[in-house]
Amino acid sequence: MKHELLITLDKQRPIPLSRQIYEQVRNAIHSGALSGGDSLPPSRTLANQLEVSRSVILQSYELLQAEGYLEMRKGAGTYITGLPVEEKDPQDSENPYNFITKGPDFLTLNPTSIIENDLNTVLCNFRHGVPAWDAFPMDQWQKALMNACRRASPDTLGYGPVEGSLGLRQEIARLLRSTRSMPVVPEQIVITSGATQALDILSRIFVSKGDHVIVEDPSHNVVREIFSFAGAVVTPIRVDLEGICVDELQASCDTIKEDPHKKPKLAYVTPSHQFPFGVTLSMKRRVQLLEWAKANQAFIIEDDYDSEYRYEGPKLSSLAGLDVEGRVIYVGSFSKVLFPSLRIGYVVLPPTLIQPFLAVKWITDRMSSALDQEALAEFIQNGHYARHVTQMGKLYAARRACLVKSLDAEFGSRVRYYGEEAGLHLLIELESNAEEHRIAELALRYGVRVYPASSYFVGSKPQGPVFLLGYSNLTENQIKMGVNRLMLAETEAAVSTRT
Repeated sequence: MKHELLITLDKQRPIPLSRQIYEQVRNAIHSGALSGGDSLPPSRTLANQLEVSRSVILQSYELLQAEGYLEMRKGAGTYITGLPVEEKDPQDSENPYNFITKGPDFLTLNPTSIIENDLNTVLCNFRHGVPAWDAFPMDQWQKALMNACRRASPDTLGYGPVEGSLGLRQEIARLLRSTRSMPVVPEQIVITSGATQALDILSRIFVSKGDHVIVEDPSHNVVREIFSFAGAVVTPIRVDLEGICVDELQASCDTIKEDPHKKPKLAYVTPSHQFPFGVTLSMKRRVQLLEWAKANQAFIIEDDYDSEYRYEGPKLSSLAGLDVEGRVIYVGSFSKVLFPSLRIGYVVLPPTLIQPFLAVKWITDRMSSALDQEALAEFIQNGHYARHVTQMGKLYAARRACLVKSLDAEFGSRVRYYGEEAGLHLLIELESNAEEHRIAELALRYGVRVYPASSYFVGSKPQGPVFLLGYSNLTENQIKMGVNRLMLAETEAAVSTRT
């Protein structure tokens, strides 16, 4: 027994002490405080703890064993066996909190978790949003962390500023000025626990029940749910090969302009590499979107998703870099470039939003890890970040080219892919009569995990099966093998559909 067993005896009660021990252990098993496999203290240890004779403990243990709660192993200890089968309530598995109705389904938001524990051996996992783990400069990162620890002061180890480390905000400001053409100062930047926290805080600031929020279609389910959970009416606007259709956005606003309370306050876009479609918002659409925000006194959330990696064509300025009206809120993250568990993101705010944002963050989270922030500031300042982005750009470009070539070789004209010019994933649409979840199921039997993507679409659904294929953490051999087995799975699924 690694821990004490909390038992309280009342020697004034007429109930025997052994019975009191029995009842408390039994109640602990029924409540779940003790479960099958847990050990109980040796009888002598518990007798000393409770200041009773050992025979009292043995009597209670023997009674529990007789009723099927305990197993007393000679020389090995006493263990909980769990609830006796006949005493299990068939309603125990039902949700006891069925009065809680607000909140999305976790498995709907995170479908990858459904198959995380699948028994099939996965040889190739096309999961998106993960970098190449083996190519990360861990030695330099470890050194930056050690230096941050050595420099740590009481201020660093205590409750730091809610806006985050000044050193990191200064480095981010320099980074954005040089790479994203943004005239930003550190005072506009707030460090967050990833981009998702920034979106959550913004939804709390802007959204009241019934407010309309514009979101791209397709888009990530989590984004829609963040705004829906805050009480917003999410209005999806179609994305084509030039990005969000601003004309349709304006037309949608015109239909509700007679009610000023329903005028959209926010539009969420991913202009650098639209998720999941992968297209880049054209310069013409960028200008139109900024004009729309000005005319409607709305704000734009620019999630600069995958802006670091572009393989074809010139990089375009960020929306925030074109904004002269203070209508763009820029959200960034280091999860895809470095590693997701770092949980450091940031938001660049127009001056009018800085204090409301800080107030909500202080209440809900207070601060992100100070040591990690200091380490990241040094990592950027010493040039490791820029070198890493350059090296990864070359590596990912080769893997992206391999994926496109493999898809062409296996599917020919039956595959159409989107977003190949940037980012860390492709969205592919197959010309097939097979159902996408059936293809994914069969692919897993071949040792390949792919991710159906039709759930990202709200309006017009793709005609054929669509999949999101991440390639950044796969070798070229894995990519070739994975695409070949995906083709085999699609062929098998199509044949079974016809028959």
